[in-house]
Formats: sequence, C-alpha cells, structure tokens
Amino acid sequence: MARVWLAMAMIGVSALSASAQGIIGDVLSGTLVKPEVGDFAWYDLTDKTEDKRYYLRQAIVGAEKVKRKKGYWVETEVIPQVGYPAIYKMLLTGPASDPKHVHRVLLREGRNPVQEIPVDRNAKAEKEPEVTRTSLGKEPISLPDGSVIEADHLEIKSEGEKTDIWISDMVPPMGIVRLVSPDGELMLRRYGRGGSDGESAIDRAPATPDHESGVKVRVGGGVDTNMSIRKKAK
Repeated sequence: MARVWLAMAMIGVSALSASAQGIIGDVLSGTLVKPEVGDFAWYDLTDKTEDKRYYLRQAIVGAEKVKRKKGYWVETEVIPQVGYPAIYKMLLTGPASDPKHVHRVLLREGRNPVQEIPVDRNAKAEKEPEVTRTSLGKEPISLPDGSVIEADHLEIKSEGEKTDIWISDMVPPMGIVRLVSPDGELMLRRYGRGGSDGESAIDRAPATPDHESGVKVRVGGGVDTNMSIRKKAK
C-alpha cells in the first residue's frame, strides 16, 4: 500500500517512529467507506521495531465542498503511552496518497498551536513499487468487546515484504479491521458514529499526560489504561 506522502513524510512528527508513521500512512492512503460525518474508529497500534504502543482514533469530523466536489475532513489522532497526542486533520476528496485529493492539512502536536501545512496539489503522486494483491477470503476477526466482524483478508506483497490487511465496509471511515506488516500491527478496538469520538479534537485543550496526573482514562471496550486520551475542554 502507498505510504502517505504528506502527513507523515513531510510533517515528520518526532514522537512517532518511522514504522509507526508508515502504518498510519497506509491507513490514510485508503478510500473512505460510505463516509458520513461522525464516523469514527479506535485502534491499537503496535510498533514492533521500537516496542511501542499507541492508540489511534480516526474520524470524519466534517464535510466541505471543494470545487463542486464533496470533501471530507478526516482527523487522525495518535496517542502515545507517554506524552501528548498528535492530531492530523486533512480535507480530502480522495485517497491522501495522491496530492490532487489533499486540499488542506492541519496539525497539532501536544500543546503546540494548530498549524496549517502548505499543500502542493500540483505535485506528482508517489510512484508505487510493484505490488501483488491476493485475496484469501473472508475471516472472522474478534474485537476486544467480544463481537466478531467478518472481514476480507488481503495479502499484499511489495519489494520483498508482505502485509496482511483485513477490511470490511461495516467499519468506516477506512474499512480497516486489522493490518499486520513487518514493522507493526493495527487492530480495531471499537467503532461507531456520533458523540465526542466523532467530533474534531484539534481545537480542544489537550489533556495532561497521565504520567503527570496519575489519572486513568477510558478508551473504550471496557479497558482502562494509563495512556493519555484527550478530554473535552471546560
């Protein structure tokens, strides 16, 4: 799958390793599934190369016309075990792997102000290496809450590396249920529509990291964790 050329490579968020950036890029470069404002999904992200874990929230937080085309604001929030979240908010009319689909990019790292990243929409799309995709049929994937999703299992081989991805159009925004690459793994925790999880967090005051506050927070699926999760500003 294509690495997203913009949000990870150009921004180069220091809190994320290259492999974690690559996995997130795979998510962002996909196609939106039956997009509706308020759709969200929470994932566990494991970086095997540096033995780090993150939570990742992806949501469609708005819609906007872009030259007669309907665009969607897609927000990706990455929460480390220690430290503040990084939030990317992109106005897209298609997969972010092609610059012509990327119209605006906003970024907030931790407590820093929101910044807008210049977008060169005339840049050429990143040339993909030769890729082979093999369908391995439908397989059941169990989520932490005990529910099961029937997902299509695809095996993707490129430049000597293999990535397995399980997808379902029941899981917006991007349809990803599980992704396993040599560098790490992305696993769906829960998904839905509406509520604070489906709203933009980029303008909210960031929560204090839990290693400072000592407060446990709830991500979902009945699991308490010490990872720092955003809270609504008062």
